[in-house]
Amino acid sequence: MKYVKNILILAVIFAVALSGSVFAQKLNPTPENPVTLRIGTLDKEDDLAVGLEYTMCKVFEAMVETNSGGAIQVEVYHSGSLGQMMAQIEAVQAGEQEALTGTAGIPSFYPAWQVFSLPYLFDNSEIAVEVMNHSDFMRNLYEDMRQKTGLRVLGVAQNGFRHFTNSKRPIRTPEDLKGLKFRVMQGQIYVKVVEALGAAATPISWSELYTSLQTGVVDGQENPISGVKLGSLDEVQKYLTLDGHLWSENYLIINDQFFNSLPANLQQVVLEAGSQAALAGTASEHIASYIVGVDYCLNHGMEIYKPTPEEIAQFRELCQKPVAEWLRGEIGAEIVDGMLKTVEETKAKLGYK
Repeated sequence: MKYVKNILILAVIFAVALSGSVFAQKLNPTPENPVTLRIGTLDKEDDLAVGLEYTMCKVFEAMVETNSGGAIQVEVYHSGSLGQMMAQIEAVQAGEQEALTGTAGIPSFYPAWQVFSLPYLFDNSEIAVEVMNHSDFMRNLYEDMRQKTGLRVLGVAQNGFRHFTNSKRPIRTPEDLKGLKFRVMQGQIYVKVVEALGAAATPISWSELYTSLQTGVVDGQENPISGVKLGSLDEVQKYLTLDGHLWSENYLIINDQFFNSLPANLQQVVLEAGSQAALAGTASEHIASYIVGVDYCLNHGMEIYKPTPEEIAQFRELCQKPVAEWLRGEIGAEIVDGMLKTVEETKAKLGYK
């Protein structure tokens, strides 16, 4: 009987060892026996200059395949073909999908991600991108997220500064917001920002936004400049104010177990590609907003107003403090205050006052 038990134990050990050796094979991909990395985006297959997330995916694909010598084959799934944002984040977390580019959604998995959504936090994109990709504060936050969720950040690009549009009047100061109703994305922080500025906020899905503006359910909305062209919002909105109240991101995340299964040299290939994809994504956003987007808005009859630094200071003074206080209760004072301190340090490092 003991002999039979020993045979069974040996059989189990052998099976485990065999499966381990098969797994080990996957850890050492070669051009002849490559590993597949699937990356998803909601962006459509489009001109690389205006498809922000798609641009990131294609740069990532080209650099990974080239610099790995074909040992990693990247498959890009655009237009949400792998599912909507939340479903794809869950899939990456579970290892059913290797990687993803996207915006929003992460706070449901890691609430501290909201910290860079403090209103009027970044004066410009240079400061924002430096903080998000090169500060010790954010590196520590990404590491904490990796440990808690299994999601590894490879790079963060700019999805755009969020601005107000409306159909009623130009917005130059916070006083001009009073009495207006704005559509915001799902997420309490968006509601808090708009309400702190004296307007009403209603969460409405993107698919229902145009109709809501057309029928007067809301007077305005807030999005990056590129969102106007994307949603043909010029047909139902007259005024665009470039106040940049929130900075939004395009992240590139990967399943941490998959990343760690790669040999060190291929991990470096993936890290470099993620960093360069983020740079390309930010450049793509600048083209989409400031060349294509502004030109589109002006040619379609919209009035664009850029508040002065003094006017922006009025917006910031009115809403940053109450939103920061609310966010401290949500994710902790240490994180919120750490971000505020990091931004000031980064401004000084880059030579901004």
